[in-house]
Amino acid sequence: MVNIKELVGLLQENKMKNISVYNLSEGEIEKFVVLSTSNKILDSKKCADILAEKYAYTGKIEGYFKGEWIVFDFENVTLHIFLPKVREKYNLDKLYKPKKIVVK
Repeated sequence: MVNIKELVGLLQENKMKNISVYNLSEGEIEKFVVLSTSNKILDSKKCADILAEKYAYTGKIEGYFKGEWIVFDFENVTLHIFLPKVREKYNLDKLYKPKKIVVK
């Protein structure tokens, strides 16, 4: 299980911006979606490498090759790392807006 506060901290430490957390939990099942933005593909990939190592991620890191939209599907968190133009184009923030939470 990924600790959401720890994940947000790691994203901030690794140059990710505009981090939004959405709580999609149902009953006792905790599930979050995290959206973040990177200004450079190299920063996105570096952050993805750090997260994969930190959480011993063995799943496929979707979008890693192009680096414009990288997706991790952890047990309790789906993480998206976008370049600004891709985040704007797909606008997942609008889809999840009612579920937005503040993580401190």
